[in-house]
Amino acid sequence: MKSIYKKIIFIISAIALFSVIVGVVKYSLTYIENNPEKYLPIQK
Repeated sequence: MKSIYKKIIFIISAIALFSVIVGVVKYSLTYIENNPEKYLPIQK
């Protein structure tokens, strides 16, 4: 029984970690798009 609980906890923590990483990446991408002059070199 304990191994099943460990697997469930591992899966839940992995999904939570993955969702947090995806959320941070999406947020930073939208922030860079909204403020391109701070992060991206201006191309003329």
